[in-house]
Amino acid sequence: MINEFLFVHKILVYIFLAFLVGGLAIPYMVSDALKFKKASFIYTMTFQGLATMVAFAGLVLLYAGHLSWDIFSIAMVLVWGVMMFIEIKKHRLIKYANLTHDETFKLLKGGFSKISILQIMILLAMIAIMALKSSGVLSV
Repeated sequence: MINEFLFVHKILVYIFLAFLVGGLAIPYMVSDALKFKKASFIYTMTFQGLATMVAFAGLVLLYAGHLSWDIFSIAMVLVWGVMMFIEIKKHRLIKYANLTHDETFKLLKGGFSKISILQIMILLAMIAIMALKSSGVLSV
């Protein structure tokens, strides 16, 4: 049973990673400010849904598997919180910005890309840490 929960969590993490990588295309595909706001809104809502599914699957794995709250589990919860915080801040910035100015629009498109890359790097780091833990290299 634990292996099935772990598999579902792992698949959800990879789907989330693919979503983040796909989200890098948004600033390049959208050239209109209003469409960029809408695309950013849809991206943020999907981001939050997928991130919550990953977190829920992980918590179910922890409790159903009677696993302990080790440093890695706590780190995963913290990473989830940081990524949600960053995404919400990014969305609020885009939502309330005056995108009628070209410079502001270009700045926010660049910021969207940079924040997406940062989120991908955070997720990849957590995946690498958990892969090292599962292979036995890291242990606490």
